[in-house]
This record gives sequence, structure tokens and C-alpha cells, in this order.
Amino acid sequence: MKLTILGSGTSHGVPVIACNCKVCKSGDKKDNRLRASALLSIKDVSGDRNFLIDVGPDFREQALRINLCKLDAVFLTHPHADHIHGIDDLRIFSHKNSSAMNCDERLSKKFPETAGKGLAMYMSSDSEKCVKTNFHYIFMTHEKGGGTPKLNIIDVDSYNEKNPLEIGELCVVPVPMEHGCIKTTGWIFSKNLNGKKHSIAYLTDCNFISENSLNRVKNACADGILDHLVIDALRADKHSSHNNFDQALFYADKIGAVHTWFTHLSHDFLHGEIQDYIDKKLPEFTNLQKIVENGGTVSPAFDGLELDCK
Repeated sequence: MKLTILGSGTSHGVPVIACNCKVCKSGDKKDNRLRASALLSIKDVSGDRNFLIDVGPDFREQALRINLCKLDAVFLTHPHADHIHGIDDLRIFSHKNSSAMNCDERLSKKFPETAGKGLAMYMSSDSEKCVKTNFHYIFMTHEKGGGTPKLNIIDVDSYNEKNPLEIGELCVVPVPMEHGCIKTTGWIFSKNLNGKKHSIAYLTDCNFISENSLNRVKNACADGILDHLVIDALRADKHSSHNNFDQALFYADKIGAVHTWFTHLSHDFLHGEIQDYIDKKLPEFTNLQKIVENGGTVSPAFDGLELDCK
């Protein structure tokens, strides 16, 4: 099981338009941050499978970078623009024809509609309402023009650590979080590898994680290893809807993953400066300090980072 960070940046992306700061002008590839997204890849009895987390406006570029040729499902954290505005590019993986195309025998043969209900998209009921409102054209009958993504939206509100979502050999638990005044969904992905359960937690776009949600993460991983935690960490200063670095360290200290990675990063700090900040603050978080002393890590993520569970 592997998680690839497709984008580690905030809603502006980095470099930011019209900005001449040292981060935006940096020649270090780790300081170039597309909008936050990730790809989970697994091997199971069904073969190689790919699961996308969020489909922002940079999705096309991200998919081309890694030569993404197959997609089995999408997990959505929330429907803000930087996490959902690449949705139309899902047509490649699940295509729905317009009525006009289906009525034209030549076109229907050249561009056959994808079989089945469409590409599975897992999200909360709140996110579903926003997606169907903001992208209403996807879910209506088209008489003319090209196709739209054929999407099968699946509500995850009823799933938890006691009733996980099971997709083949992959076990998935949604984690409710708060992102300013809206609700977001974090995700825990687990799979048995060599007789042991391994997990990855992806918790972006949040500035509050309740004790119940923290316990959900712990309980979902209690009988195995939480190899990686990817967590929202916008900047050093406080923000109204994102964790700052200290908040991210606070939650990471409670969760206790072997490796912790900051994501959704702004252009306030160079990659190396974020690592320096973490290293300086780490002694204040005793559990994380102990994990690092035993071979774990706490670091900023970067685009292209591959996180393996073995």
C-alpha cells in the first residue's frame, strides 16, 4: 500500500500568482506545491488499484505527472474549489454521453458510455449536496454536446471504526473534522500486509479534531500500525480554518503515527525552514519526540513524495 502526495500546497498553490517572495521564487522543487491531493495505490486480489483523494484544479497536471491511467474511486474531504474543481477531468475514467451522442449510432460506437453506475465517489452527505449543486450539469440530462463524468456518489456518514467501509481488501474509516465553519472528512486507509494491519491517515483542511474523532483514528489503527499521518499544517501563524504548525504537532502527538507529514502548506516558509521549525518545537511534544528517537519522523510533505507501508 502506497500513498503518493500529488499536491502539498494550499488553495493558491505555490508559487502564488503575482508573488515574488523567496518561496515562490525558490528553485527547490520541494517548494513548488500544487493544490492538496493524494493517490492511494494498493495491490489485492483484483490487481492494481488506485484511489484518488480530492480532485482539485491541478488534477490534470498531477495525473499527467505520474502517468495515471487507471482510477478505481475518489475520496472527497470537502467541496471547496481547491479540492473539487478538477471533477470534469474524471471523464477520462468514467464517461457519460449526452442524449444526442447516444442517439447517433456513429458517435455512440466511437464514444461508448462507461458501463455500470459510474466512478465511485465517497463523501459526506453535506459534501454531496454541494457537489450536486455546484456541478449540476453533471447530474442532468444533456441533449447536445460532449460527455460528462459518470459519477456514483456514495454517502459515508454511516461508516465508522466499528462499521468500516470495505472495498476489496482495503478498509476505510471516515473521520469527521471541522474546517472553520464547515465539516470536512479525513480518511483512514488500512490493509493487511504480511499478516499485520497497516494504516495511513489523511487529515487535511481542519483546525479542530474532536476527542471522538481522535479516538476514531486510534481505534481504527489499534490492532495494527499507523505508518503515516498526513495532516493539515498551513503555516506558523494561527488561521481561522486551518491548523497552524503547532496545532498539527499537537494532534500528531496525540495520534502517534510512525511518520507524520505536514500538508496544505502556504508560501510562508521554505521546505527546509518548515523542517527547522518542526525540529525546534519537537521537544515540546513528548510522544512525538519519543517516536522520532525510535526511528520515526516528522517532516513537511512535498509533491511526489511516496509513502509506503511494508
